[in-house]
Amino acid sequence: MIMKTFSILGAGWLGLELAKTLKDQFTIKLSARNELIQKTHTKLGFESYVLTEGIYNNLDALFSCEYLFINYPPSKFNDYLQFINTLSQHPRFSTIEKIFFVSSSSVYPKVSGVYDEKSEIVSSSNPLYYEAETSLHGKVHIIFRCAGLMGADRIAAKYYTNKLVEDGKSRVNHIHRIDVIRAVLFTIDKNLKGIFNLCAPKHPTKEEVFLYQSERCHLTPPRFTDNLKCTQRIIDGSKLERLGFEYQCTDPREFINSS
Repeated sequence: MIMKTFSILGAGWLGLELAKTLKDQFTIKLSARNELIQKTHTKLGFESYVLTEGIYNNLDALFSCEYLFINYPPSKFNDYLQFINTLSQHPRFSTIEKIFFVSSSSVYPKVSGVYDEKSEIVSSSNPLYYEAETSLHGKVHIIFRCAGLMGADRIAAKYYTNKLVEDGKSRVNHIHRIDVIRAVLFTIDKNLKGIFNLCAPKHPTKEEVFLYQSERCHLTPPRFTDNLKCTQRIIDGSKLERLGFEYQCTDPREFINSS
């Protein structure tokens, strides 16, 4: 049986783990920022092609696939929107069976409230991601608006060791890497389309997360003050649950495992 091909553009912390998870089910192709990273991918047993701003000659090979996963943070680009537009305007883009675009829950405003996929976005707190989503409307099949990506070596408390946290009562919106990967497989299996928030169901405060993780991981905890007004901003990730998806990692305090 011939395996379908899954191309992953942006094979970093999330994308490479996705590749490792899917390698027994799909033929995997990866994009690489340079030849050094390309060699690393090859040593891991993956097809790899250099793709960066201005170097698009490998798009034919990367877009020769049934599934495409686009996962690039805007901060890595000089002109992110132009890069995304170049991808979507390629002749083979429209022939791909299912295209995933990884966006961010930061497209929602940074004000208190509960935000789901129907929430009106008048003033996005991450306009580049939101403009990219808009430009890809009707061209991609799945948009994942991911909350703060955690898991494996990304332990939230590590980034605040012995620091001052002035909004400790603010609620967190996190998603474990393993659940993003599981969501990819779920949407393929169910042949879904649309925009989906990916966020763990529980929203403890920063203080609760940092203190719990610091104790469990033997880290120096941060110090807390109430100098800043706390934002009670909740990303509602239940749309996919209503379609049958179950989050494996539900409590951000527990995002301290190695997977």
